[in-house]
Amino acid sequence: MQDFIVSARKYRPQHFNTVVGQSHITNTLKNAITNKQLAQAYLFCGPRGVGKTTCARIFAKTINCFNISNIGEACDQCESCLSFNSGASLNVYELDAASNNSVEDIRNLVDQVRFAPQLGEYKVYIIDEVHMLSTAAFNAFLKTLEEPPKHAKFILATTEKHKIIPTILSRCQVFNFNRIKTEDISSHLAYMADTEKVTYEIEALHIIAQKADGGLRDACSIFDQMVAFTGNHLEYKQVVENLHVLDYDYYFKIVESFLAQDLSSIMLTFDDILRKGFDAHNFLIGIGEHLRNLLVSKDAQTTSLLEVSAALKKKYADQAQQTTMQFLLKSLALISKTDVNYKSAKNQRLLVEMTLMQITFLTAPVDAEKKNDELNQTNAASNSNTNQQIIQKISTLQEPEIKFATKPTIDFEKLNIKSAFSLNDIKQPATISQTTNEPSSTLAQPITQNKTVVESDIKQAIINYAKLKQQQGQRHLGITLETAEVSFENNTIVLKINNETQREKLQGIKQSFLDEIRAAVQNNLINLDIRLSDVVSEVKVYKPTDIFKAIAEKHPALLELKKRFDLEIEY
Repeated sequence: MQDFIVSARKYRPQHFNTVVGQSHITNTLKNAITNKQLAQAYLFCGPRGVGKTTCARIFAKTINCFNISNIGEACDQCESCLSFNSGASLNVYELDAASNNSVEDIRNLVDQVRFAPQLGEYKVYIIDEVHMLSTAAFNAFLKTLEEPPKHAKFILATTEKHKIIPTILSRCQVFNFNRIKTEDISSHLAYMADTEKVTYEIEALHIIAQKADGGLRDACSIFDQMVAFTGNHLEYKQVVENLHVLDYDYYFKIVESFLAQDLSSIMLTFDDILRKGFDAHNFLIGIGEHLRNLLVSKDAQTTSLLEVSAALKKKYADQAQQTTMQFLLKSLALISKTDVNYKSAKNQRLLVEMTLMQITFLTAPVDAEKKNDELNQTNAASNSNTNQQIIQKISTLQEPEIKFATKPTIDFEKLNIKSAFSLNDIKQPATISQTTNEPSSTLAQPITQNKTVVESDIKQAIINYAKLKQQQGQRHLGITLETAEVSFENNTIVLKINNETQREKLQGIKQSFLDEIRAAVQNNLINLDIRLSDVVSEVKVYKPTDIFKAIAEKHPALLELKKRFDLEIEY
């Protein structure tokens, strides 16, 4: 049996142009090598598996190559490159700071720096996981890092840049490695599959790339695992099943049920997902990402943000045309709120199901509004036709001839009747209250003219109105009016009451109250202004002990009763 080499090592890049997804780093390093502008120290930082150590090794090999190309690449044919590729180069010294993080380890490193390289120009020291060095080790390393010998170059690699002390950062050129895009990882996996003669479905490679979360090393490990599971043929369904990833079809099916308002189908689909062992929270995140992809797919300019295959992009675009922007935004808002409350919920499944129910009927009001608009348009058209018919009929009718009789003259002197009289001589009937629930007010009288009103008249009218309300069962309203501070300025009644609750109550009956007062004082020009009193009385809340103390002062026998029956009342 031949020795198996994992893909992460077998396909590790050997040149800058084969590094995946870090062109901004590799181009800078190649230009520095071509222009001979090499710094004494570099710091490579970024997530795991994105090429930090790989770039450090390629850089170390290239600067010691005897035949560097015009584009800054190693020749792979000289003695230095061959020794490096075989792992026998003495010019590259790698140190794992996770297990060599003491001052003594750094002191040994500093002692080796003094020796010149045996082959080539530079001696390169690659310190991986440099953030694991102790503070004392960092301080011991400062002087050497700032002023090393001409032949010494340091490359520090870390995943946690924030743990490195500022004095180290200031002595290094810092390169930030990015997460590798899903499309770049998928393309590299396709190259590996073609080389290994493994057949595949492009959707399967995209799932592996998404699962790797931006790390090419993780993607290579998953690729090896899937090849071993499927037997040199990567199928989408098998990859999804083995990686325990929810199939895209579930999300498309649920959104179709949302649009059809098919709640039963959604509940059954969600139950099927849970039965297959998927976590409800992961499903919630997945449906949120799906709706976000639909939102992105509604505009052709933003489809490049989708990290999926071309066939899947078309599927997203087709479903996005069936949805509205309002539906997607409201759905994402509901899912985001549920995501925040998920961990604190007692019944997490019910929380997710309630969210699905709410999303299901988001489109219902929209459909109802459309139906109402159509019905209103139909009614308007019908009314318009009816009106036109009526106008046509009226236009055909002839105006009847109206004859006026001669006005008779009356001799008031012979009849001994006054010819002129005042409307005030006629007694008006008492007004009848329009509401049947409330007895008619004796204050309301018809106003024939606006009389002059003084403040005393206003106060008396308010007192009468308050008593009337108390008789009608509105005791609180009557008390509020009796205790209010009343003033009359510029034909305006100013009522000052104690709190906001009373003010809202009076605002509710303001118009009917004002009508009664106007009728009582025979003046229609009066206005009403309800204000809060300048001095609002504070209501003190008494505790049981305070109440007992106050009663005991008046009735000392209560203290004897408390002692006799051993009552639990603090005093």
